[in-house]
Amino acid sequence: MTSNLNSTLKAASAGLAIALTVGACAELTPRAERYVPPPLGSSWVLTQHDTGSYGSGDKTIALQRGERIWHGEKLISFAYPGAALLARPDGAWVTIVGRRRQIVSWNPPVNWDYPLEVGKTWTKSSSVTIHATKRTIPFSYTGKVEAYEDVTVPAGTFKAFKVHATTTLGEDDTNWFSPQLGIFVKRHRVRTAKSARGPGTRDVELASQDIVK
Repeated sequence: MTSNLNSTLKAASAGLAIALTVGACAELTPRAERYVPPPLGSSWVLTQHDTGSYGSGDKTIALQRGERIWHGEKLISFAYPGAALLARPDGAWVTIVGRRRQIVSWNPPVNWDYPLEVGKTWTKSSSVTIHATKRTIPFSYTGKVEAYEDVTVPAGTFKAFKVHATTTLGEDDTNWFSPQLGIFVKRHRVRTAKSARGPGTRDVELASQDIVK
């Protein structure tokens, strides 16, 4: 009787240990079900370093989260000096507009494939229109979530999805996206020799942030 009881307790303990281990792994596995933008009125500052076809030198860029009606559709606005990126509520980029004219647009709007989780990959097709030249270029892009990790930038240390993305236009980018803030905290953008604009790099880091709670 005692032997059977001991065996039962051991089995129960082993089962509990397995359950706790699996539960802990599940809790540690990050997953972003959908894009959640920073609240309206949030602002943040980025530092940017360019080389090659991106230009040269360093600059600081201040951005603010707003809203805008575009062709009857209510879009998220990420405004920075002289222009604004307009996106759908799911994060899909629609267009970049200047003070007096449309600069760039995507059809269909480009976005990552949610939910995000480590190991996920996807490929999508779109086209980009450069409105100054009225030129439309088709392309496809592939993304892979490589990690969920701590990334340290001048604004602090944040948990972020590390997403590697390539396009048929010769772009090879690594992005660190914070689901808590709803913004990129770091980006390493590369135009390869395949790019029509020529090779170049752009490194962006979050310098400060005032994300409305």
